[in-house]
Amino acid sequence: MSMKKTLLLILLTFVFTCIIFILKNYLLFDVREQIEEQYIEPTVSIEEEIETELLTSGTWTSSVKETILTENKKNNIIKTHLLSASKVHFSYIPDSFQENTKQYSWILWVFLNNDMIQKQIKKLTVEMHEDLLDVRGKMKNKTLKLFWVLLMDEWEFMSVAIHEFAHYVDLYFLEKKVITDISNYYYKLSWESTRILKADQKQQDFVSGYAMTNKYEDFAESFTYYLLHNKAFKIKAEKSLILQEKYDFFWRYLFRNGEFQTSTFSIKTEIKNYYRDITKIEINLKNLLQYLKNWINLPVTKQ
Repeated sequence: MSMKKTLLLILLTFVFTCIIFILKNYLLFDVREQIEEQYIEPTVSIEEEIETELLTSGTWTSSVKETILTENKKNNIIKTHLLSASKVHFSYIPDSFQENTKQYSWILWVFLNNDMIQKQIKKLTVEMHEDLLDVRGKMKNKTLKLFWVLLMDEWEFMSVAIHEFAHYVDLYFLEKKVITDISNYYYKLSWESTRILKADQKQQDFVSGYAMTNKYEDFAESFTYYLLHNKAFKIKAEKSLILQEKYDFFWRYLFRNGEFQTSTFSIKTEIKNYYRDITKIEINLKNLLQYLKNWINLPVTKQ
């Protein structure tokens, strides 16, 4: 190939890349992404409203003040950052279900507002459903849908929510950048297509049986395992080069060479060769919340 043809090919490739970049980032953008992601701060705090009311009634004491302000400080934070025009919006179906799920909402809020996780969120809606469904959670249209919430233990709820959030990260955070979809670096380790495994794949190359059903569940299960059972993931990866590469994917692309130090999150120290579903591995929720709380300066347990 002559020098002129080579230069022409390079020039055409560059022009094509620029056109795709402009179309994606400036002409074909989602209007919803223009919404300003600033917190809405109340003009009058809940503390001030309560203090004014109790002072008027003559029932304001130091003990009452301490108890009420501690509880309402947290409620105010949740209301401001979780139910406003922030990056994460919670909704309840039906609306009355909100009262029954305060603790569950708070637990999930702590996770989503951890510094390492918040960086992966552009705009996310969380729906808490009272109704039962054939599944415990779904991710659809940038909405994390959680069902039969009150029938789950809080630790299982957290695991399910993290699994579904992993689908959000996969589909909406690791989006295509001009030509390359970052998630493809992960998919190609085990998958020929969405549901067809590569011929050389073995059970030990996956964190669970559910991870072997399709490439999206493989990603979500491994994401959950990385966050909640990081130490176990590292140990199992020593026996599988593929599993080690999957671990390294999260370490490199999602957590910027960082890890969740999760050795104290697992209830059982025994590491099984096979798990059907990562969300069924019990975790020490209190330890997890304490770990997450270090980044957001919030009380560990509900006061």
